[in-house]
Amino acid sequence: MPGYAARVTAREQPGPDGTGASGPDGAPAPQEPALTAAQRRAVRDADPGTGAVHAAASTLRRLERLGLARAYGRVGAHYLTAAGRDLRDRLLRPPPGSAAPPPRAGFTPATGDGPPGDGPPGDGRADESAGGQHAAAAARAWEALLEIRRVTGESPERLPRPLGVPAPWERARPVHAVALALEAAGLPPSAVHPTGRRVRTGYRVTEGDTPGTARVEWRYAAGAAPDGDRTDDARRRLDTCAGVLGDRGWDTERYLGAARRPYLLAVPRRPGRSAAPGGR
Repeated sequence: MPGYAARVTAREQPGPDGTGASGPDGAPAPQEPALTAAQRRAVRDADPGTGAVHAAASTLRRLERLGLARAYGRVGAHYLTAAGRDLRDRLLRPPPGSAAPPPRAGFTPATGDGPPGDGPPGDGRADESAGGQHAAAAARAWEALLEIRRVTGESPERLPRPLGVPAPWERARPVHAVALALEAAGLPPSAVHPTGRRVRTGYRVTEGDTPGTARVEWRYAAGAAPDGDRTDDARRRLDTCAGVLGDRGWDTERYLGAARRPYLLAVPRRPGRSAAPGGR
């Protein structure tokens, strides 16, 4: 079993994941392309998770010419480019002094800190059909993410593994991307009751110690005890997570945190670099 290096950081307390950071104040606003109302609506209404665009053929062709979207495959699926995503963010940004719009619907992978309703079926919940629907949505989101990798050219055929490396969109959202890779592979996420009690055993993904990384732990439901030593069991479970992430474009480093609790630090693989067997 690969060894874990001791690494206790200042951030050892569980809590909600933070997201993003705003750019510097006073930065010049990007020049907006000339778009019709239909074209702006197509960009604004693109899927917030995958960037998939659904619009008339003429609208999609115009977005392609402007570099805001790209087509992939014989079915003609279109996805926003990095420039298109930036434009979408600006279109959704409320004017100064106005109220923020409600969040848009889209698939959100389970990070392990959500309510028991998130995650796959078979975890003891009353509504098994909802769990099956969430698992199917995770699989669809992963397939869409692979399309993003192909569209953005981050998974060339010369790479030794067909899944390649994470796209820029994933590297900008490592917690989301790593959680999606794990959940789409069928691994169970942990869960927390609204009272704060951890009620399901599984993986937990939070922001890593350095920008652009994600931390993966194996957390146990309150009162749950695996057969044998809990630390050894957590290491075995994390080895499985490392194998999944290695196959899906993420390298992993093994560490021991507070109370010698093992965890993985997931790092996006660089183009042209093959995965180490079972992670690092």
